[in-house]
Amino acid sequence: MKNEGCVFEIKGDGKSRYFSAPAVSGLVDFARFLYENRAGAAGTPLPIRKRIPQAEEISETAWQKIADHKAADFACYFILDIRENQVWVNEDTGAGMALYLFPFTAVMEEAATGTSDLWERLLARFPHARMDGA
Repeated sequence: MKNEGCVFEIKGDGKSRYFSAPAVSGLVDFARFLYENRAGAAGTPLPIRKRIPQAEEISETAWQKIADHKAADFACYFILDIRENQVWVNEDTGAGMALYLFPFTAVMEEAATGTSDLWERLLARFPHARMDGA
C-alpha cells in the first residue's frame, strides 16, 4: 500500500475545511501535531497548515472521493467537529479499518501527557468508542 498519510475534515465556524497530510500516519500523529503546535510565540492559535506538517487544503469533492471510496492510499480519515467536541477516527489499529468516536477535548488532554500510548489510554477511558459494531 502506498501511504499518502491521512485526510481530515475540520468543522468549525459554521463551515468545513478539508485537508490531506502525508506526515500524519494516524490519530497519534494528528493529536501530537495539534497539541505540540497549538500556538505561536505570541500565544495565538496557529492555523492548521502550521500545526500539521505538509497539510494541504483539498476540495470537498476530493475529500468525498477519498473518504467515500476508502482509498487504499490513505492510512486514516478524521472528522473533527470543534463545536460538537467530537473527533471521528477511521483508522486501522491492528484489526482492519474501524470507526471510533472520542471527545476532542479528551484527545487533547491525553496528548498533553504524551502520545506514546495514546490509543490505549483513550480506549481505556472510552471503552465504547468503537462505532462500527465490533
